[in-house]
Amino acid sequence: MKTNKLTIVVPGMLEEVHEIYLKCKEDLLKKNILQWDDHYPDKNYFQECIENKVLMAFMEDETILGHVVLSEWQSDEWKVMSWTGIRPIVIHSLMIQPFIQGKGIGTRFVKLCEEYAIDQGYDSIRLDAFAGNAVAIHLYEKLDYQKKGSVYFASKPEGHQEYMCFEKLL
Repeated sequence: MKTNKLTIVVPGMLEEVHEIYLKCKEDLLKKNILQWDDHYPDKNYFQECIENKVLMAFMEDETILGHVVLSEWQSDEWKVMSWTGIRPIVIHSLMIQPFIQGKGIGTRFVKLCEEYAIDQGYDSIRLDAFAGNAVAIHLYEKLDYQKKGSVYFASKPEGHQEYMCFEKLL
């Protein structure tokens, strides 16, 4: 088994991160999953995340298999949720190269995010997943994330506005 690790993304990795995003977005669109749009996430978002040191690459040796933003920022829409954790970290825009999806990579990736959160002193992980992305929802449920409810993002296209909120206590 190859060794995987999380690494803080540095500026020189921006183009590769953005390319992974474009491939993931294209793959989702082929599946009629309108999870991301032209505004979020975009290259400027990734650049800002790099500057804030919250963009993490999921690495195998020297290869980026995917990336994720791990930060404390929470969407205003989430205020209606009954969260449990006191000091949460939030998973945003988790992406895995489409050609390696379905091989257990997502599970390993999320578990590394959990280890990182514990090492940083967080007591829970929160996230939302597009309600139409059955694969993502299955992954989080399989890893014992608890559904807390749904939120609706008016900025998303009609029929693609519902996102399920999840939390896992660490």
